[in-house]
Amino acid sequence: MKRLLLILLLSLDLFGGVESFEKFVREEVEGNTPPSASFAVLKGDTILYESSFGFNDAERSQPTSLESTYHVFSLTKILAATLVMQLVDEGSLSFDDTIDRYFPRFKAKYDGREVTVTLLNLLNHSSGIGDRSDGVRPMTDDAYYHYAKANGIEMDEYVELPYMPGSEANYSSTEYILLSRIIEKATGEKFGKLVEDRILRPAQMERSGFTYTEEMAEDQVYGTLKLFSVIGTAMRIFMNEKDKDHWDGTTLWLKQFDVGWLAAGGLVAPIHDMALFLSAYNNGNLMTSETKRLFLETPAVPVNSWLSSQEKVAFGIGWYHIEDKGEFFYQHQGLGPGFRTIMRIYPKYDISFVILTSQTETDIDGWADRLIKDVKEGLL
Repeated sequence: MKRLLLILLLSLDLFGGVESFEKFVREEVEGNTPPSASFAVLKGDTILYESSFGFNDAERSQPTSLESTYHVFSLTKILAATLVMQLVDEGSLSFDDTIDRYFPRFKAKYDGREVTVTLLNLLNHSSGIGDRSDGVRPMTDDAYYHYAKANGIEMDEYVELPYMPGSEANYSSTEYILLSRIIEKATGEKFGKLVEDRILRPAQMERSGFTYTEEMAEDQVYGTLKLFSVIGTAMRIFMNEKDKDHWDGTTLWLKQFDVGWLAAGGLVAPIHDMALFLSAYNNGNLMTSETKRLFLETPAVPVNSWLSSQEKVAFGIGWYHIEDKGEFFYQHQGLGPGFRTIMRIYPKYDISFVILTSQTETDIDGWADRLIKDVKEGLL
């Protein structure tokens, strides 16, 4: 009873605190910038607030709900890192494992010398293997290797790295694709099935997955791209025509689509399920307290962030470690055709939140800064 009363009091305080943010979100979705948005706020493992705004579709026939499914894109990497931490805790994997242990063809060089790349380097994006490291594929994908060999396709003997692994960090989805292949090698199971069994089910994320179920498809959020934007223009160039639905004034609406590179950004989920993930992440349902401590406190690797508006940025296991405006927080964003998302954890206040939006161009950092300001005013 005391716990329920505390939750009620916190929720009432928070509602007053997020009123300004709610007003801002309503105004944005009314202007289709983005057409829909959902967010949730937690204190520890308790979901204090969750709500959705706008419409799933261009016809504005289906209001967005707590169960409406979004592409969360790279927020998936936090689930992938969680899975790795579970396997490290069990002894199936080690931070010190090298890629060539699982893929003997893999070889890397830096400054003319052969170097090793570890599991930890992949987890914190410090391997030097970028998204344009084409030579990695034949070294780590057996099917492609045999295809290339049979068809006389030239393959590199080494991957040339731009810096010594572990010395700096640069974001790369390829690293998490490699992680998923290592996980499959180590366990003999498919990555998607492992995430379902070890994370989605324990966290009770019943409407999440790597493809749309019939139930999810009925309440899906359709992503959008703005015509007059740099990022929207770039993404339209590289998108398949089959994924484009129709233009609505200056907005391109996308069809339902799945993402093939699961670990790097393939999850589809509603806001309620993402709140359940943060709750399970915070309360020990997904890992021990010691494993979580390693997850969050393993020393981060500095990021060359001269383009960032934030003061100090480094990469830990899965999470960005950010210091900005006198605050420290863990963060990850998701960005892809039609969607922009973000999760943050503020350890000082034991506050975490997730925001999902249905437009690539959303200023998601600005939204997150607004939300934590309102939350602090309401709760603290």
